[in-house]
Amino acid sequence: MSLDLPLVRGHVDPAVALRESVAPVALVRAGEADVILVDGAGFVLLDEAEASSSNAPVLLRLTGDEATRAAEGATASFIGVVRGRSVVAIEANRDEVRGRWEHLRAVGWQLDGDDAALALTALALASWHRAYRFCPRCASPVTVVSGGWAARCGSCDRLEYPRQDPAVIVLVQDRRDRVLLAHNALWKPGVVSLIAGYVEAGESPDVAVAREVSEEVSVAIEDVSYVATQPWPFGRSQMMGYRARTAEEAPTPIADGVEIEWARFFSRGQLAEALEGGDVSAPGRSSIAYAMLAQWYGGDLPEGPGTRDAPERG
Repeated sequence: MSLDLPLVRGHVDPAVALRESVAPVALVRAGEADVILVDGAGFVLLDEAEASSSNAPVLLRLTGDEATRAAEGATASFIGVVRGRSVVAIEANRDEVRGRWEHLRAVGWQLDGDDAALALTALALASWHRAYRFCPRCASPVTVVSGGWAARCGSCDRLEYPRQDPAVIVLVQDRRDRVLLAHNALWKPGVVSLIAGYVEAGESPDVAVAREVSEEVSVAIEDVSYVATQPWPFGRSQMMGYRARTAEEAPTPIADGVEIEWARFFSRGQLAEALEGGDVSAPGRSSIAYAMLAQWYGGDLPEGPGTRDAPERG
């Protein structure tokens, strides 16, 4: 059964431009590219007029002189070509640019395929540019090259590319068809999600799934199967989704008390009641965690007074 993920990059391909070493700012100056604005913390600038007319969020696209002014002196990345038009992302400070800034976690699931792909890629690059400013070999400053898709050290000439860390997330069901949800100690009260974690050095993803569930909630699992993968720029993760069954019929999860504050199994009825009553809040709708839970539940999850976008982690 396929999983409907709201954030994927299948709609936009920058490969041709990369081979031709396109200079993003030059494209903008020549009037050959639209500009979208993003903030390295995960925010995108929306078109307020388009959003109000369509009742759905739409990325703001700057053109002409407005686009050129935004590109001057900024970090720019060539994102790709959409409907025959090049798109360049400019990294801006949302405190200095007026408009409707929204976090991708909150609006990603509402964006259409093109905008979702553009925003996802732009934010992944912006987050990397913000973090990767000095060479790990000699500590000298780096310069963004290859249309925003690489960084070169000005001293030792080391060339580095954006990376994504492999992470796993697993929907665990017991033999009574209940789903395992956990509350991370760093999250707001009531926010729950699936068990997740990074793949360690020398470890395969399926082994990481079993290890994370065992370490965090002391539950043994089996029948581990792959579901889907979602690139997740908040923590530069490549979230690989899995399903698994518990080895026992109805085990009692024991939270590790470090990462996980509490965990329990929910039937569909129990989860609906908890969500509608505000006792728990579901993962954000842009996340693979929500997509996997909704597939298990059989549709969109119920909402209540505690509904909010959970800070997905890997």
